[in-house]
Amino acid sequence: MAHEFPEITAYGPAVRFALEAEQACADFAAAAGVVAPTQEWQDKLEEIVCTHDDRVQKLMAQQGQLGEKTAAPAGSLKAAPYLGVLDAEPETSWPAAIEQLIQAEEDAARYHEEFAMQCADTLELQARLFGKSAQQDRAYAAELRELLG
Repeated sequence: MAHEFPEITAYGPAVRFALEAEQACADFAAAAGVVAPTQEWQDKLEEIVCTHDDRVQKLMAQQGQLGEKTAAPAGSLKAAPYLGVLDAEPETSWPAAIEQLIQAEEDAARYHEEFAMQCADTLELQARLFGKSAQQDRAYAAELRELLG
């Protein structure tokens, strides 16, 4: 399940990074679902997988609409601050798996927020999508923390 996160040099790689982050979060949620202790947890984790899968589809559609903007510089956006958890292998025990997912959701949210700030002028539509994604990621992280106790 290892993901290959690109170095962010322009908007094209920045969107590919986001796609990898979304897929990583879906993979972490699926892995946590395998070791989840209750049906409630399994249901919540399946919801999270579906949300990330839907977002991957939306980002892929947006990626196709970037056109010449894919080569435009992505400001000071860098990959390194968001890696560590996102590019790790999924945990295989409970509650480590859910704690890893919470951190991945937080890291993805931070990336989406930064992307939205960096591209607000150049990529208005994509910036809104990233802003909404960040809100959803943070909400899931908070909800998972609450369920964890």
